[in-house]
Amino acid sequence: MIAATLIVTACGVEHSAPAPSSTAAPTSYVGTWTSATSSGSTANSCSNFEWRVTNQTATMISGIFFARCAGNLTASGSAWGDLSSGNPSTLPVRATAGATGPGVTACDVSLSGTATMYGDMIRIPYSGTTCVGPVSGTEVLQRH
Repeated sequence: MIAATLIVTACGVEHSAPAPSSTAAPTSYVGTWTSATSSGSTANSCSNFEWRVTNQTATMISGIFFARCAGNLTASGSAWGDLSSGNPSTLPVRATAGATGPGVTACDVSLSGTATMYGDMIRIPYSGTTCVGPVSGTEVLQRH
């Protein structure tokens, strides 16, 4: 009986749980992300985001970006996020786009912020510039 107890005890020590890994499992961002709510942009904000993430590597994600900014500007361009921080839940993001609108034939739009992942949602507080002035706000995108 004592021998059986020692064997069971020894086996329990040998099969202890492995230490948690400090590296999180990779997250896939590939897909289409759009604004969770549809709202109009004001003169100082952007809305109706759509980010089609088409490429993901170990250090970055990238894709095509669309938004409505500064009231009536329709923007389209590129957006990318930096995955090199080691935290898959937060990532610096940037977008550059060309825009057009009533009376505007060419307008540069540049946005940046730090996105936070919540499952199939991304919250992006952003700030940036357009040819008609600065923009800022927070947009929540949902994967579709």
